[in-house]
Amino acid sequence: MVDITLTDTNPSHFAQGGGGPQAATVTEANPTYFAQGGGGPAAIELTDLSPILPAPQVTSDPATGIGQVSATLNGTLDDDGGFPCECGFEWGLDTSYGIITPTQTKTIGQSFTFEIRSLIPGTTYHFRAFSTNMFGTSYGADREFSTDIQINRAHALSREEL
Repeated sequence: MVDITLTDTNPSHFAQGGGGPQAATVTEANPTYFAQGGGGPAAIELTDLSPILPAPQVTSDPATGIGQVSATLNGTLDDDGGFPCECGFEWGLDTSYGIITPTQTKTIGQSFTFEIRSLIPGTTYHFRAFSTNMFGTSYGADREFSTDIQINRAHALSREEL
């Protein structure tokens, strides 16, 4: 019997629960023939193995410091899979996000934040945290927040002030 280990060429697939290393067992169709130094047909059986280390896990925490044109996004690295992770956020006007923040290197249990600016007053934004390392990328749940509504000072003045 010969053991062969196959390595997945797409490690980010680990985060989706698939892929990963496999063990291939080659069984001789005629062991006597092999024992005499010959070759011959063989049967190959593939068996999935669990990944050695899991992809990281991250939580999207509620946004804080929400104003008219800025907010602070918050996240926590729940599990780093045994290696430091690059953590950041995706954000935008809907769950397509479209904007990615710079990343920060974190390890298990550490929090991370990023202040976003130049937002539109009275607008709802979506965001989610992400973490990535050599075993894959994971995403926290989608969260949303709404910026404060900007009050036009001319409308807020009393009649006496006009």
